[in-house]
Amino acid sequence: MPDRCHFRCHCRGGISPLMPYLTSSITCYPIARLYVTGSLNVIMPNPDNLDLSQSVDNEYYCLLLAKELGLNVPDAEIIKAGNVRALAVERFDRRWNTERTVLLRLPQEDMCQTFGLPSSVKYESDGGPGIARIMAFLMGSSEALKDRYDFMKFQVFQWLIGATDGHAKNFSVFIQAGGSYRLTPFYDIISAFPVLGGAGIHISDLKLAMGLNASKGKKTAIDKIYPRHFLATAKVLRFPEVQMHEILSDFARMIPAALDNVKTSLPTDFPENVVTAVETNVLRLHGRLSREYGIK
Repeated sequence: MPDRCHFRCHCRGGISPLMPYLTSSITCYPIARLYVTGSLNVIMPNPDNLDLSQSVDNEYYCLLLAKELGLNVPDAEIIKAGNVRALAVERFDRRWNTERTVLLRLPQEDMCQTFGLPSSVKYESDGGPGIARIMAFLMGSSEALKDRYDFMKFQVFQWLIGATDGHAKNFSVFIQAGGSYRLTPFYDIISAFPVLGGAGIHISDLKLAMGLNASKGKKTAIDKIYPRHFLATAKVLRFPEVQMHEILSDFARMIPAALDNVKTSLPTDFPENVVTAVETNVLRLHGRLSREYGIK
């Protein structure tokens, strides 16, 4: 049986050695990381016997939905070579020089590196940073108001899509000239909803990697979270209440149309079960927002 207290669904697969980079002539991306499914996928231990064969489609769907809702995420596309299916995701930490002859790396650090922590404590439950510590750090960002707003908005998005792997290494900052920094686009976004029912995984097993404030301790169980927990968290963080209400009400208003727009943009061979699993559960959680904000 899986650990019912610490189930995490994360991006699996590997960076394909077959295609270390994709040039602009192919995808318009300076370089891409490549997640692969199919016969050439890296075989990785899967103690929970979860079916992760559709992780490429899952992440692609989540990226499209995030973009539709105004979140800053990299462009991506599903590519195929024979029976190999892969997700090419734009590398936002790479840029061509002016002459387009040299590919430059833009310095960045994830939140474990920023706080000088090993990756073994990337989860808040293991001693890693949570929302409060990251929000305090973003006070020093060169775009502090925007970054803090976007970070809180993304916490709500993770809850809505059942993203259980939003740990410290999945948030990064660009390191800029003079030592300033700002938040990078969000990345490695995947929903746990498509694996519900497999290997005994139940909605009650799904937990956010970073907890929200509640009347008693932290609230992480996705199915037990309501708008009030985001408002309580905002209050503790001294994040403006009016902005937190704005984020929640915007999601309440935008979710139905965003789901429809993403659905119509998917390729014809996109697995329907991924769409159904995510859409059904997003709409169920969205109901808590729409009831709170009087939006149908």
